Order: sequence, then structure tokens, then C-alpha cells
Amino acid sequence: MKTLIVHPRFDYLADDLVARNPDKIRKWQADFLRFPDGTPNLRLPWVKEEIEHQDVTYIGDFSQAGELFENYNAIFALVKNTANKVRIIMPYFPMGTSERIEEKWETETAHSFSNLISSLPSGRDSKNSIHIFDIHALVEQSIFDIHRINTDLHTTTSLLEIHDEEMVVFPDDGAAKRFRKYLPTVPKERRIICWKERIGDKRVVTLKEGDPSGKDVIIVDDLIQTGATIQKAAIMLREKGALSVRAFAPHGVFPEDSHIRLASELNELIVTDSIPANIERAKLLRNMRVISIAPLIEKILRIE
Repeated sequence: MKTLIVHPRFDYLADDLVARNPDKIRKWQADFLRFPDGTPNLRLPWVKEEIEHQDVTYIGDFSQAGELFENYNAIFALVKNTANKVRIIMPYFPMGTSERIEEKWETETAHSFSNLISSLPSGRDSKNSIHIFDIHALVEQSIFDIHRINTDLHTTTSLLEIHDEEMVVFPDDGAAKRFRKYLPTVPKERRIICWKERIGDKRVVTLKEGDPSGKDVIIVDDLIQTGATIQKAAIMLREKGALSVRAFAPHGVFPEDSHIRLASELNELIVTDSIPANIERAKLLRNMRVISIAPLIEKILRIE
């Protein structure tokens, strides 16, 4: 029996996992409360009886920057209460785009957070582990202390269904390098690479390789912030003759409801529920779809 501890915003995901595996998973929800002054008041009333000497999996919502310490507090409590080991599932690593600095005054927040997580005490029997989905750069696998915590990276591209003869578009060389190895069934002739360049005071997206004319296309990237680049790419692809344009990224951040503007330029906008807020966003848009990461978590838990 697998013991699953979840952040409240991922409670629906845990319920789905339990429903799919009623005899293999049991779920407990951490209560993230706050004192009147705003400091965390984490409550795990069941913790000693249910996790002592157990292998525990914690699914945390790290998409809210102000709650990173609260997630750390929950994980620390599980280790402190003598779990054999804690498996941390981080569907979205928000610091992933800040893994390096170019000026001395900049901060590399990915390293700061990895040091914090690496400082966790080991479990009673073995090292803890952290599982991250679709990080921005593979170098981030090495920023966690290998002597303190095991790190594993996973991709959600296996969840994406690409239509027959659909062309796959990468918005830049970086996306092409990250994702092409995860799309082995898509031959080179069905791949398009775009290029971002600055012309005057504007940043434009141009075609580098491939021809979308008369084709259905899907733009694949790892992360959508405002979606400005994908929006420009979609407009350019239609100008080049694309019949339809879809877009997929595991993580859709969408500050200031930018998903609404992006979806207006697409036939379909697809993200995963690595950021739980997208569940409610998709309910209000006819052409926005959210794919569940539950099957990937089952693989991490080694549930057959």
C-alpha cells in the first residue's frame, strides 16, 4: 500500500489516483492553515500513526512562490516523524528558468531552492528523492546535492497525442533540442523549427526550418508564461499557410489571464494540470484542454 500526502490543491489528483488504484494507494491531505499574522500553521493530525516507518510520497503545489516554505515545512515534518524515506513529486519547478546568472547582481533562484531541498535530513532508511516534470534545462538535474537527495526528471510528452501527419513546431532551437528525443515517432520531415530575433525594438518569430503550408501543426514547448512567443509563432504559421495551429506545453503559468488571449489565436491550447489553476481556467474556454499527470505519477510510484 502506497502512502500519498498531498497539497490541498492537488487533492483531486490524489482522489483520481486512489480511484484508479483503490487497493494500492491511501491518501492523506495536509492542512495548510495560517495564523492571523500570516505565518504557516501546518497540521498533520494523522502523521505519527500513518507515516512512521513508511515510504511516503508527497505531491506538492510549488507554483505559488509565497508557499515554497510551506511545502518545505510539510516535507520536513514527514522526515522528522520517521518516514523511511520521502518521495517528493514536484510537477512544476517554477525557478527552472533562473538556473544561471549573467550579471553579478542577479540571483540564481533554482540553486537557492535546490540547496534548501537538499538540506532536508535523510529518511530513516535511505535518501529522499525528488521527481520534477519537464524542467527548462537538463543542467538542473545536477543542482541538487547527490549525497543528500536523489533527483529524477520526467517528461509529459508521452501524454500528448499527435495527429497523423500533423507537423510538430518548436518555437526555437532550445525547445527542439529538449523535446525532439521525446518524440521519436515524428520523423524529421514533419518537424518545423522557428527562430526568435529582434528587429528594431520588436521581437519577431520567423521560420528557420520546415514548411507548414497546407498542414495542421502543433507547437510544442516546455513552458508558457504569457504565451507571447507562441502567439506570434501561431500568426506566422498561418501566414505561411498552416491549416490549423494547436499548442502544447506541460506548464501553463498565464499571469494576468494571458491564456485567454493566447487561446484566441489557436485551434486548441493544451497544458497539463502540473499547475492546478489551469483546471478552472479550462472550464471557461472551449478550446483549452488540460491533461492529467496521474499516469506519470503511477509510474513513479511503480504501480502496475
